Amino acid sequence: MNGQINDQPVAELIREISVKHLTGRLRLQHDAAKVVFYFESGKFLYAASNIKNFRLREYLEKANLVAEANLARYSDRPDNELAKVLCDSSLLSSNAANQLQSRQSADVLRLTLLWTEGTWEFDHRSRLTEEMNLKIDVNAILLEAGRKMDPVLAVSRFRNPLELISPVTTSSQSQSLLPVEGFLLSRLDGPTNLNELTALCGMPETEALHILYYLALAGLVERVNWKNAFRETSAKPIAESKKSVPKPESQPATPEKAPVETIESFVERVSKADSHYAALGVTRGTSPEDLKAAYYNLARNFHPDRFGRVEPGFKSRIESAFARITQAYDALRDGALRSSYDARLDTRAKAQELAKSAPKAANANTGADSEDSVSAKFEDPNLSSAQRAELQFKEGFAALELGQRNLALGLFASAARAVPNEPRYRAYYGLTLAHQESTKRLAEAELQAAVKLDPGNPEYRLMLAELFRDLGFLTRAKGEAERAIASDPNNHKAKEFLRNLK
Repeated sequence: MNGQINDQPVAELIREISVKHLTGRLRLQHDAAKVVFYFESGKFLYAASNIKNFRLREYLEKANLVAEANLARYSDRPDNELAKVLCDSSLLSSNAANQLQSRQSADVLRLTLLWTEGTWEFDHRSRLTEEMNLKIDVNAILLEAGRKMDPVLAVSRFRNPLELISPVTTSSQSQSLLPVEGFLLSRLDGPTNLNELTALCGMPETEALHILYYLALAGLVERVNWKNAFRETSAKPIAESKKSVPKPESQPATPEKAPVETIESFVERVSKADSHYAALGVTRGTSPEDLKAAYYNLARNFHPDRFGRVEPGFKSRIESAFARITQAYDALRDGALRSSYDARLDTRAKAQELAKSAPKAANANTGADSEDSVSAKFEDPNLSSAQRAELQFKEGFAALELGQRNLALGLFASAARAVPNEPRYRAYYGLTLAHQESTKRLAEAELQAAVKLDPGNPEYRLMLAELFRDLGFLTRAKGEAERAIASDPNNHKAKEFLRNLK
């Protein structure tokens, strides 16, 4: 199998080989540069390149692990053989060789993920003769490369605006996400089509699709419509779950007249469902037996295969709705998963209550700060940018109160970018940035902006005073605390701060 890299990006080839558990050698060429990757049952084993800076000899010289004279004795050996002969000759420890080859293979992978032109060829018969056990976190590298990828290229890889994107419940990468990535994932509560998801997150479409693309490459979300390069296909979980539902024997595969009204109401209800229970039309107290009965009743009536004669666009909506109820049933029929999901619902309800207690705008005529904005949804097309920012701020405040700082940071950042003249957004964005050592300077800029926008607000000045104290600027911290007291002589928190500062 072979093809062009501009038609099948290297990152997608790597992902497909992994999920399909393929074994063999992937050979890549870009002008005079050549690279080979070896895989065993989808696991990335080893990489080598003819580029001088990526040869093992270069890594050995930089690390100063083997004398130049000893390296010269084996200058004609391929990289994998060079490592073996050096270890066999006791010139290099196996641990050091493993670390160097892991670094070398990871660097070669990073290099090729940037290629947009060239050719690829996969040979399933080719095997690596030496046993390799390198430690390479391929998903982390895919995530890193995706962030640097041209957003236009990423957007071009999505062809169906109704393609389903589904959350992945377990991932080792979740702790290394950027705030904006964590925020987007927080919008994905179940299988959701692209149009709905971009509306839910409130980001520019290009930015949202770029992030979704590389999150899917790294296995943090699952998408359905990948362009496959290899004939050995494996079914996606969603597709498997659809096929696992028995079609009713008493119904024809394609009825003469589909119950359009019933289907339309089903699709509409599921698209608006805010929980798995709502998607299935049951309550939290529903027994496992009744849950199963409800799902199979929906499956009998609304399996996508029953509606082959409807318009293609509507067929996609049916498939999306059916995937949604299947995912809901899979999550609720397992006792442990159901308990975990119920806990998430409780957290969401608590977050909604906390959002109501978020600080209100000083100017009541902004049009954004209202009770309606607490219950509004990001996908509501009638929301103005100010209303969407207010909703993001309230959810950010709730996330901060619940200790979800990364999520809060993403929400506050989005609100501050949308409405930069709202001091609350700048202040709480700065407050959250101040929790991380690497972003304290950015925090100062945001808090200074909030104080400038609302100089009489003692809370913002106290936030700035606390930041100055943490940075070691005690005189500036004292000055801001004193100005906070001048604005509010009864501010006990500011007075206590001053006492402790001395």
